Amino acid sequence: MKNKKRVLIILLILIVIVLLILGTVLVCGGMKAKEISNFETEVAEAACEYASDENFTEAICNAYENLCKVRYSTLITREYLSPDLTNPKTKTQISEDTSSYVQISFEDDKIVCTYKEG
Repeated sequence: MKNKKRVLIILLILIVIVLLILGTVLVCGGMKAKEISNFETEVAEAACEYASDENFTEAICNAYENLCKVRYSTLITREYLSPDLTNPKTKTQISEDTSSYVQISFEDDKIVCTYKEG
């Protein structure tokens, strides 16, 4: 009878440990996703501010597609973003990333800025 109790206690402890590990992984994964989302939002908002300050219009974006693909270097040069800002997904500074950009488009005459991974 004592052996059955010991086995049940050991199983219970193992189940508790597995649940704690699973909970920790879920919480840490959620925080990582939030960091990535905050980074993408910050970059997109900076690009929207840049487009607004430079008076981008739908006609300009239709005529000059590359003009409405705002690279990090442009936002850093114009001081909309800090070159030390780090992408939480790649762990690199945005000043080193030459392939990612923000696509500026228009929807119902409003500027829409979408973060694009290079």
